[in-house]
Amino acid sequence: MRRDIAKLLETGQEATAHSGGAYYQRREMMAAQEIIELFCELITVRLPIIEVQRECPLDLKEAISSVCFAAPRCADLPELLQVQISFAAKYGKEFVSAATELMPECGVNRQLVELLSVRAPDPDVKLKLLKEIAEEHELDWDPAASETELLKPHEDLLNGPTQFVSASKLPLPKEKHDESLHSTANKTPMNSQIRHCL
Repeated sequence: MRRDIAKLLETGQEATAHSGGAYYQRREMMAAQEIIELFCELITVRLPIIEVQRECPLDLKEAISSVCFAAPRCADLPELLQVQISFAAKYGKEFVSAATELMPECGVNRQLVELLSVRAPDPDVKLKLLKEIAEEHELDWDPAASETELLKPHEDLLNGPTQFVSASKLPLPKEKHDESLHSTANKTPMNSQIRHCL
């Protein structure tokens, strides 16, 4: 994937290289899997303690909670769901749901949460990766255009107010305001319509 992005940069297809979302997602998933692997190794080493103690050991809470959080978010690691089921049987469904739903004090590793969250990669991260790839493949690539494109502030596509304003304080366009008054005046009041039905 890095080679493909290098080719895009080399052929001047920077916009396509920017949108290489699959590469960024894959990279973050790999980083998340490294963290999960470390937690699984720690849990494996401490299994004798886990088996003996009824409650989750405090020094293992982060590892166990993080594995439970990751299980439904890592479809390519179905074994994690089995581990999650085992921890639900051991510590209760509330323990597992607190981790998967990120309840306060659940103990899930913050970096893992960020890596497994569904979001577009940060523009700074994209730019840094593009520079790394260009350097790695010894490309004569000027990042100035990409910096301008990636770091520009996004326009408000909804074109609405940026903060909540009471609906009664929002001005109506003149013609719509007049039309709405005119159309309400011609309608039968709601109470008389209800009485007519009764």
